[in-house]
Amino acid sequence: MRRPLRVLVVGVGSPNADLVAEILAETGVHAEWTDRVKFPDPFLIRRFDVVYGIYLQTCSRYILVARLLGRKTLLHFVGSDAYWLARERSFWRQAYWSLVLVLSNAVLYVSPHLEQLTRRKGFILPFPISGEYFTEAKVDIVPDRDVLYYCPSGSVNEKIYRLSWILEYARMHQDEKITIIGNIAHPAHYKTNLPNVKVIPYVDRFEMPSLYKRHKRLIRMTTEDGLPRMVHEALRCGLTVVFNGKEVSDIPRERDPELFACHILRVLRTLR
Repeated sequence: MRRPLRVLVVGVGSPNADLVAEILAETGVHAEWTDRVKFPDPFLIRRFDVVYGIYLQTCSRYILVARLLGRKTLLHFVGSDAYWLARERSFWRQAYWSLVLVLSNAVLYVSPHLEQLTRRKGFILPFPISGEYFTEAKVDIVPDRDVLYYCPSGSVNEKIYRLSWILEYARMHQDEKITIIGNIAHPAHYKTNLPNVKVIPYVDRFEMPSLYKRHKRLIRMTTEDGLPRMVHEALRCGLTVVFNGKEVSDIPRERDPELFACHILRVLRTLR
């Protein structure tokens, strides 16, 4: 009898990496998640057949060590990773990231256009959304705020996620209550004297449905267009969603954990 495939999911932050590991485990795959990315543990890596890295910048060392140990590797790109790689100008850093791409046995992208930025063929697969938490019926809360806006702190993030845009919007719409939020890896720590703007560093993924339901709309503005999970989580929670100036109404089928599992298992089988 063939033993279950063993997959180590590597990635910082929640919910992408930890949720992917949970979904794989439910299919019979022996899957574990680690966010200790700074110093890859060769003894840990040896226990697995495949190292599945999420976010290029945080999983690259694991990809390199895994290949040195003869393990298969899978790299999943989000929008910020692909744009960051495309704008890299340092020769040595370009060489390093190119090596990581070459050593990845397979590459996944959350959106088709990201493939053009990296110039590496791959599979298109958005990350899943937990159906257990992000459904309109699960959380019955009357909205008391108007706009939820994502902009993690940092000088680069301020430009990418257009902090100046939402602050100008707040000045022009002083009757609207606006919330700015970051994520666990890059919390939002902005100081503003605008009375209608509240800044929340981040919330745990289990608390996100309640946060969404407190708002009428989600607005996402970015100079680096990927396929943000928040857009479809908010739709699941019944919000109106505007992404880069356009209203969004459809959710990709692959956001469903079961369909995601089917697709990712097909990819993993190509590595055996």
